[in-house]
Amino acid sequence: MQNPFNARSVAAAATLLVALLASNSSALAHAVCGNRVFPPTLTVDDPGVGDELSLPTINYQSSGASSGQPVTQFGFEWDKTITEHLGFSIQSDYQSITDQRLHFQGWDNWNAGLKYEFYCNPDWEFMASFGVNRTFAYTGSKTLINNGYIGSVSSTNPTLYVGKGLGDLPIGLLRPLAITGVLTRQFSDSPGITPNAWNFGGTIQYSIPYLQQHVKSFGLPDVIARLTPLVEVNFNAPTQGPQTGTISPGLLYEADTWQVGAEAVFPLNAATRQQQGVGAVVQLHFFLDDIFPTSLGKPIFGASR
Repeated sequence: MQNPFNARSVAAAATLLVALLASNSSALAHAVCGNRVFPPTLTVDDPGVGDELSLPTINYQSSGASSGQPVTQFGFEWDKTITEHLGFSIQSDYQSITDQRLHFQGWDNWNAGLKYEFYCNPDWEFMASFGVNRTFAYTGSKTLINNGYIGSVSSTNPTLYVGKGLGDLPIGLLRPLAITGVLTRQFSDSPGITPNAWNFGGTIQYSIPYLQQHVKSFGLPDVIARLTPLVEVNFNAPTQGPQTGTISPGLLYEADTWQVGAEAVFPLNAATRQQQGVGAVVQLHFFLDDIFPTSLGKPIFGASR
């Protein structure tokens, strides 16, 4: 069994944490910068740090053109603030895979991460965070590992998160637009087995709540006034092998203490279509800092936000 805590990855994570703690920023509950709220998105992580729970995230991928098998994932992610600007996360999902007449199910490998929000410019509605995520091999189902459905190699993933609201544009109806992006370098513990890779994710979103509150109130029904249409894209570029990507249009609905989102998932190129067909993702997300502001929803060190 491979030891996921090798010296190189532990040293890299420790160095990154020291650098993050030396930074300074200004943050609010959720991913808020000036008038802009960057909502939690389904396939691309937002740039904020908060006390939140995604449960469940249901992801369905249909069969690819060749070797891909239909997969249904039931996932969760818990995000917890350590200080006002520093948080950690724990994430995994339970997979159900149909391969011809055989059926496999079990937990995927677990992932843990740290994220630090180091910059917010309220006038520009610009936010940036930096983090590191670690995927731990052999923490998931041995059946899925032995049959090649989940990875057998751990990886360390330094990640840059950014978000930019377009509220400074001179055209009112364009001001609700926002973009977010994530850039990750995946360092594999065994590049000969699982190659290193660059991963990029981005979103473009149109916030109807922003339109109503900061541009012009059109008296829309509440069910529409709380919607954010968006498109998410994801690309994976390994050092060896084909590049793959997906595009996911969908909607978010944000209530006071929770959010629900749904997206279709389409493969972007031929290499992706070989591995998976059209899919869908649905997520229920809870804002713990609003539900439990004096207990589970407050930072471990420091006052409630």
